[in-house]
Amino acid sequence: MVRFITDSGADAPKELLDAYGFTVMPFGVLIDEETFFDGESISPVELYEKMRNGAAPKTFQVEVSRMVEVFTEHFKQGEPFLYLAFSSELSGTYQTATMLAAELAETYPDVPYAIINTKTASTGQGLFVLDVAEFSKTHNFEETKAYAEQKVNTIRHLFTVESLEYLMRGGRVSRASAFIGGLLSILPLLTVEDGKLIPKEKIRGQKKVMNRIVEWMEEARPSIDGHRIIIGHGDSIERAEQLKQLIEAQFSPSEVLITIAGAAIGSHTGPGLIVIGYDLPA
Repeated sequence: MVRFITDSGADAPKELLDAYGFTVMPFGVLIDEETFFDGESISPVELYEKMRNGAAPKTFQVEVSRMVEVFTEHFKQGEPFLYLAFSSELSGTYQTATMLAAELAETYPDVPYAIINTKTASTGQGLFVLDVAEFSKTHNFEETKAYAEQKVNTIRHLFTVESLEYLMRGGRVSRASAFIGGLLSILPLLTVEDGKLIPKEKIRGQKKVMNRIVEWMEEARPSIDGHRIIIGHGDSIERAEQLKQLIEAQFSPSEVLITIAGAAIGSHTGPGLIVIGYDLPA
């Protein structure tokens, strides 16, 4: 049996993460000098409500003390485990985890483990971790580890936002760009490539950006039809449902999961975020 750890950067329905037995380590969230923990002491809904009221949250990586606690518990259980981590290009969590696990492994040398840099975020990471956990049901630790390593860079993420204001607050776009974009209803379409958040296009209007997401998905039709995809939202379930309807009109996925996005990405994109994760063809 393989046990799994991930972090709150993975946006997937909680009931599925629980069903696969994931231990989820939270990112920290700092709001007005008050510290919260993503999904524990602050929910996504609470986060977005605070942002609507002017809060500008900052996130920080999973605390060392939490990692030590979780890793030690898994080593003591004596069963092999994998930590499927948020992209190392977006957080230092993976690097810290690698160092701490190696130190603890000296005390527990007989317990197989691996720390995997998924190079994903949000629903891309959510899709990654669910697929690996499903694979492990019929495969041993070494096979599951190899599958996870091969899966890196095989997922497309697409992000868009309702307003450029929150990207401006985080320094992702300039104040002038945000002002002009707001006047013209110009919205960005972003992706994650090799673990980094990369702007792809600027599109005018909410309807056009949703249609453009569906057009982008055509590149992956063979790995979308008959397979799972995940849509995440920033407390904007109506937009997520709209995107789901557009996708189901064009493709035949096995299921389309909808989940609210947590603080790891939502703190920087704000309410109205839409993010989708789907597999790319092999």
